[in-house]
Amino acid sequence: MKSPEDLKKILEKDRMLIFEMIDASYELATKKGKHPLENGCNCISCVNKRKLLIKQPEKKWKFWL
Repeated sequence: MKSPEDLKKILEKDRMLIFEMIDASYELATKKGKHPLENGCNCISCVNKRKLLIKQPEKKWKFWL
């Protein structure tokens, strides 16, 4: 069984990996600029567009920007 210190290190490593993936997706989005949804594109813009296609917002907003 792993000690609590080992588990803490594993969790920190996993969190850092997630933050690095998010940073990489933002960098890709800034490098590509504005573009339509592309298959296989992992920029944050395309990821958010895919998420909206899969799960539509539950209610419509009263106000829009």
